[in-house]
Amino acid sequence: MGLEPEGLLRFFEFLLNHFLSPARSVRMRTVHSTRALAAIHVLALAVMSLAACSKSGNAPGDAGAGAATGSASAPAPTAAPTVPDGGALNATPLPVEEVAKMVNPSKLPVYTGPTGSIEGTITIEGDPAPETPANFSECPGAAKIWGHAFREGEKGPNGARALQDAVVVVTGYKGFVPEKEEAEPVVIDGCGYEKRTVTLTFGQRLEISNRTKEYWTPMLEPGSNLVMMMAPPKGDPVKIYPKKPGHWLVIDHDRPYAVVDVYAFLHPLHASTDAAGHFRIDGIPVGKLKVGAMHPRVNSNAETEVDIRENVVQKVDLVLHNDMKDGGVRTYDAGSRPILR
Repeated sequence: MGLEPEGLLRFFEFLLNHFLSPARSVRMRTVHSTRALAAIHVLALAVMSLAACSKSGNAPGDAGAGAATGSASAPAPTAAPTVPDGGALNATPLPVEEVAKMVNPSKLPVYTGPTGSIEGTITIEGDPAPETPANFSECPGAAKIWGHAFREGEKGPNGARALQDAVVVVTGYKGFVPEKEEAEPVVIDGCGYEKRTVTLTFGQRLEISNRTKEYWTPMLEPGSNLVMMMAPPKGDPVKIYPKKPGHWLVIDHDRPYAVVDVYAFLHPLHASTDAAGHFRIDGIPVGKLKVGAMHPRVNSNAETEVDIRENVVQKVDLVLHNDMKDGGVRTYDAGSRPILR
């Protein structure tokens, strides 16, 4: 877990507060006191062993996915990424054949032809983002991240605002484009996650790094609530593995407002926008393709056709519209499926 011996006291205080106080999130199952105390006892032995190893210079076994609590076993340690003949990268404990069957079902050869790029800005017009009913008293800075249904900038000359955390996807190309990176990094800093939307390719893993001074307990939903990963302050990244493509949520036991939308796609041609609404996607096969944009909290989509040319960065700007009369913002329920291919 990356804990130093002097951090043990805070660690055990966290465990006691975490397990023996009422759960703050309705997403978590109730943990019986006897099971909680047993888990704390086991963790105490593990952490003391870790401290002893640190003093003696002997490293314990690789925790792989970070510290875990609960009755279920933690995810398997991180294995070396596997790239079969089909070119599908797999950096998860899942069988490589299972990943390859999903991302390249037709067993197409890897695309090696010319490529281009797209770059642009996603903006939003219409009604402003409504405030969210959450309590941010323990860390007021979290209101800057989750205080509204979505994050948007100031109005521009045309009335549109830059839209942060939007999803941009390229579709309609021919051939198989494999993922190249093993992991998608996710950072906790200040009072929360730097991103509210994360996109990755099925076969990649999430690596959640905690730069704060507090303990965080990231969990993937829908999933097993019996396994709780602990991200210690400035410790090793927590590794989380989506087991299938689609829409997931990263939640935290003690911070019900801290929700990150995760989209696991079947190809790597995707991105999420930054604070300026900006995005860029490279390595796109040439030809006439479609570029689409959506936001997890906005009931609006946008799409355009683009002619990708070799070594050319095409400018693509898309606008979403927010109308509260159309049913308001989307909920946090996982399971809705974006375009995956």
